[in-house]
Amino acid sequence: MEIEELIEELFNIGCIKFGEFTLKSGLKSPVYFDLRLLISYPKLLLLASKIFSKKISESSIEFDLICGVPYGAISLATAVSLESKKPMIFKRKDAKAHGTKNLIEGIYKIDDRCLIVDDVITSGISILETLEGLKQAGIKISDALVILDREQGGIENIARHNVKVHSILKTSDVLEILHKKNKINDATLQDTQHFLNKNKRVPTSFKEIKEYSFEERGELTKNPIAKKCFQIMALKQTNLCFSADVDSFDKLLKLADEIGPHICILKTHIDILKDFNMDKIQSLVDLSIKHNFLIFEDRKFADIGNTVKSQYDGGIYKISKWSNFINAHSIAGSGCIQGLREVASQCIEPRGCILIAQLSSKNNLIDQNYTDRTVQMAEENSDFIFGFICQKKLTNNPTFIHITPGVQFKHISEESLGQQYTTPEMAVFENKSDIIVVGRGILNSDDPANMASRYKINAYDSYLKRLSRNFIEK
Repeated sequence: MEIEELIEELFNIGCIKFGEFTLKSGLKSPVYFDLRLLISYPKLLLLASKIFSKKISESSIEFDLICGVPYGAISLATAVSLESKKPMIFKRKDAKAHGTKNLIEGIYKIDDRCLIVDDVITSGISILETLEGLKQAGIKISDALVILDREQGGIENIARHNVKVHSILKTSDVLEILHKKNKINDATLQDTQHFLNKNKRVPTSFKEIKEYSFEERGELTKNPIAKKCFQIMALKQTNLCFSADVDSFDKLLKLADEIGPHICILKTHIDILKDFNMDKIQSLVDLSIKHNFLIFEDRKFADIGNTVKSQYDGGIYKISKWSNFINAHSIAGSGCIQGLREVASQCIEPRGCILIAQLSSKNNLIDQNYTDRTVQMAEENSDFIFGFICQKKLTNNPTFIHITPGVQFKHISEESLGQQYTTPEMAVFENKSDIIVVGRGILNSDDPANMASRYKINAYDSYLKRLSRNFIEK
């Protein structure tokens, strides 16, 4: 009786309308459900929340958080939160440009299980948009709850993302009950049923993005360092970069020899070494050849062209002589890149550069506009720039490599000096990065080589898992 009461009351207050309406998918429909009006009817909203709670119990849905799809389902999610006594969050359609600049409001932890709540599902676009944002924040989603399923393919679209949608009502249920209660006539019933039968599947406005393998991307790129990196990753089946932040050259060489078989890149901070000398650099280069990995000097160039030329080619370190690639901040502009490129062009072996588009440190000043401009700068200089230091995939261009620092097996939201960590699976599978950078997670282990092997397997398995499905993106 509660269901029939809900349907009749939704019709009475104008939440169910018949006529000709254009849906978000662009489809013209003879019936429209505007459940946003529930916010003005607290008794009906309470009834909906009680029906939701019964559905949650009957379906044995387990969750830690509730998230309403913005903005029509926020009131519904609030009611369910109060009824279930579970905390609520919500994802903004766009991050705030001021204050905390949060995309997700509310308190949550990585790996929290979240139940998505929406009013109506047609193609599933709105739920997919919410789903992607929550996943990027490390929140897990396996279930969504809606009042009404329009029976036009939305549940099937969402199921492709391993999320089960539970609905209270179907359009066919609504039509049957409204017809039984003489709220609609035979013609309206038949016209709407004909529409439903004709439009069983409404495609989303999301498009399939092909997930290229490392081998395929190696064929696509014209950048020699990117090509070599992809080839190494595919051959050795590793997307692990080891950050060798030690102060002894002998220790650096020992670690490079032990861990070399498990990595595609060795990252150095050469100015940390207390006993640096150019004579030992050749030993490091020899190890990179022996174990087939690239050397990446994490110099973070950020100055005018003439200055970075001297820093890259001269001084005591002579970085261009031995490092396969370097990185730079885009804030210094195109002159910085041009200066580095001029040095690289004079080297016997190919050299490359990646740009720092995002940081893993807390309260850094990089915003979305800066990141977007950095990607644009890379695209304009793709002969030299082949990737990014970032927290997630930034472009669908398969020739660019995304490298994520701050990775450990155990998620640590923040350490004492502001470094924020993510896990290998979150970085590679959820955030679609290509290479993880691990430093202390390996260095602080009793058996660094064994730990490196574990990171290698976990990160590469996450890549294979990602490769096995096509992501749906805007």
